[in-house]
Amino acid sequence: MIKMKIIKINRPKKKSVLAILVKRTVSFFFGVCVLMLFLYGIGTNQGFMDITQLMLLHWTVRIGLFLGTASVYGLLLDGWLMFHKKIRYLRGFISYIISGVFGFAVAGGAAFILVLTVGNES
Repeated sequence: MIKMKIIKINRPKKKSVLAILVKRTVSFFFGVCVLMLFLYGIGTNQGFMDITQLMLLHWTVRIGLFLGTASVYGLLLDGWLMFHKKIRYLRGFISYIISGVFGFAVAGGAAFILVLTVGNES
């Protein structure tokens, strides 16, 4: 007689809609921030016009600040969820720290380049 194995199907872990929304927002801003840095680097080597480079720097500052702010919000949210529910939010907590530092560093670096290039006019 042949015995059949019963396969257990585990349900996915439930996550808060707010936590999912914040995670996807931070992922989007991280991707756009990396894209802006890539375009600025390519433009520097390919000889983009000065106005295009300045526009990319302005947008990089804005996107970096958006990324940093969203990461701080996600950091607070995951910290609260870790405190009240489970430790499984630790990986998200650490990734929000890294992405927040990255966003603020990119915004600061782009703002520094803007001040060196244009001065206080912009």
